[in-house]
Amino acid sequence: MNFVGGPDPDQRPAEIDEDFMINMGWHKWGWVVLVPGVLVLLALSPTRAEAQDPVIIPGLPGANLPAGARPSPTTWPYTDLPGGRSAASTDTTESPPPAAPPYGLTGSWFGARDTLFDKGIDLRTNLSQFYQGTTSGGLRQTFPYGLKFDYFGTVEAEKLFGWEGLFINLHGESRFGESINRDVGSLVPSNFALEFPKPRGSASALTNMQVEQFLGPDFVVTFGKLNAADGVNIHPFLGGNGINRFMNEAFVLSPIYGRTIPYSTPGAGFSYLRDLDPIFTFLVLDSNGRPDTSGIGHMFSNGASLFAHLRVPVTPFGLPGHQSLEAAYTSGKFSPFSKDDYIILDQPGNHATRRSGSWVVTYGFDQFLVVDDETPTKGWGVFGNISLADQATNPVHWFLNLGAGGTSPLPGRTADSWGVGYYYLATSNVLRETLRPVSPIGNEQGFELYYNAAITSWFILTADIQAIDPGQFEARSAFLAGLRAKIDF
Repeated sequence: MNFVGGPDPDQRPAEIDEDFMINMGWHKWGWVVLVPGVLVLLALSPTRAEAQDPVIIPGLPGANLPAGARPSPTTWPYTDLPGGRSAASTDTTESPPPAAPPYGLTGSWFGARDTLFDKGIDLRTNLSQFYQGTTSGGLRQTFPYGLKFDYFGTVEAEKLFGWEGLFINLHGESRFGESINRDVGSLVPSNFALEFPKPRGSASALTNMQVEQFLGPDFVVTFGKLNAADGVNIHPFLGGNGINRFMNEAFVLSPIYGRTIPYSTPGAGFSYLRDLDPIFTFLVLDSNGRPDTSGIGHMFSNGASLFAHLRVPVTPFGLPGHQSLEAAYTSGKFSPFSKDDYIILDQPGNHATRRSGSWVVTYGFDQFLVVDDETPTKGWGVFGNISLADQATNPVHWFLNLGAGGTSPLPGRTADSWGVGYYYLATSNVLRETLRPVSPIGNEQGFELYYNAAITSWFILTADIQAIDPGQFEARSAFLAGLRAKIDF
């Protein structure tokens, strides 16, 4: 990576420099033509998926989740929300019990799935394949192949054994192959999905085992092993676990929360809902992330984390959106070099002082600018988040992302979705000063554009490009291109 003024972290430019623009890899005409070409061909080609447009399905975290479709919270014991209706809808017209939602490639298993669904059990599996690499810059020019299985299960206890308002949600993950994450030189993983449950090799884990009990239509308590990425999926443009929307972690969940909210950890809390839209959430979590174990044996061995999220619906000019505030605090002992689920920092931290307590605060918004007249739960809009953290214990001082996304406005491609975003990550002063003599690092920024094309209702093909100015000084400004193929079974 080239900088004006030499490899001094304090001299790193605050904005994208000339080298960042020149070295993005636009001279690699093969990929520059191929990826946009795929986008254009998919966008202009007719689709057979329109009749089975991906919808938001209550109680099914593994369902298709295109950007711009306003998602519902995970479970709905008191109100029937057919797929495609807004979570904020106040229509209480009675309707018949919902039928089983559309299945994927393997269908209904000769009726077995319908039988299980009627008894309150729903099982979903999807496979996401990634072919993604650096066409220029980074640490190495490679194009690794990796794949990810996600397994989702939902149990509705009232149907199964008569316990009203009780739901159990499961999420298992398996990853195989390689990812581009260690070849870019970035602090933020470019491929979120392949970073978990472990960043390398073959690994499987049950990352979410969540019990939810509704105490009324507006209040739910929860406990179990919680997956942080699953919790972001209430957002209309971000989230998606790296398999449905953006690939880069900066737009899946905020990398600044590694100290306070591990990826998968035991916890408990509650949410207050208004018209089935989460307004206020409070959680108590173990501060140590353990995706591949239950985490119970050493729970709270390094303190506890507290998380509060206020998310207020707004409707300027009749268009839906949210204004949100988040705050998190942990009592554990950390340094900027301590293990972090969301930052790639392969540096020894034994020489760094660990301090008690770490905090993060965030302001965010999402706002639809266009809503489909025929399908009010679809449209496109903008989003943004800015976070500030304790730089004495966190490798990240502050973080920003901005972007837009939603369902496709192209005729005949109503099942498609798209997103574009920019992020900036400012590293901790403590981290930079400590590493200056050994392996200096600086701030980081990046850009991502993706387009999801619904080939069928169960097969989504994504073209994705990223431009990153990595935080590691030995890495050059990188241009990434990739394809993602997701199959629902």
